[in-house]
Amino acid sequence: MNMQDGKTMRRVIVTGAGEGIGRAITLKFLRQGAEVHGLDRNAEALQRLADTAASEPGLGPFVPHRVNLADRVDTDRTAATLLNLLEGRCDTLVNNAGISRLMPFLEIDDSTLDALFAVNFIAAFRLTQRLVPALQASAHGSVINIASELALIGERGYSAYSATKGAIMAWSRSLAVELAGARIRVNAVCPGPVDTALIDADFAATGDAAAARRHEMAVVPLGRLGMPADIAEVVSFLASDAAAYITGVAWVVDGGKTAA
Repeated sequence: MNMQDGKTMRRVIVTGAGEGIGRAITLKFLRQGAEVHGLDRNAEALQRLADTAASEPGLGPFVPHRVNLADRVDTDRTAATLLNLLEGRCDTLVNNAGISRLMPFLEIDDSTLDALFAVNFIAAFRLTQRLVPALQASAHGSVINIASELALIGERGYSAYSATKGAIMAWSRSLAVELAGARIRVNAVCPGPVDTALIDADFAATGDAAAARRHEMAVVPLGRLGMPADIAEVVSFLASDAAAYITGVAWVVDGGKTAA
């Protein structure tokens, strides 16, 4: 059993760990001394993260897993590998992996819709389902699902993406009730606009990335885009014992955008 400072080392799984919010979440847990298994389809991003983790003293162990979460077979295979490596115990699962498509409703085809649901919702559902026994074996079992402000408000061009994030929110609430008896807490985090490559791609898709960025900052009362670390702090809190009585909640981290 892994130990750190006389205590059992926490074991954490983060999907979409290679970049953006997932990278920040992973580094936050590593700096707390946790053993983190990072899942991503981008091998180069995983390697960069591994290099960063190796170069910073005092971090917990980082274990990269290259996986295509849109592929159900690959997801199930990775879940089996994780159960074996984690020796049947997982303290925190962060379902962060996600993709976005800025596209008018009438232009959304089956392949786009299927891809969005496969990564943003179905992968989280399947991975969580397979890891419940390991989460139940923990005294701190917690699932944290990354949803979006767009599960709460509407924006032009995001109808399919919003549907996947709305599914994450509804599922999180239901799962929190169902798994409470197993001592597993389930919460969702709803980031607002966060300064990542994902939102940069959406800005570029408008045809005027600079104008899109200025507009997004203007509609946020705090006057800036979020940073990945802003989301990581909330995820860290929800995974901690300080949040032991919190479950079934969607935490909005958006600089006040949905309140305006």
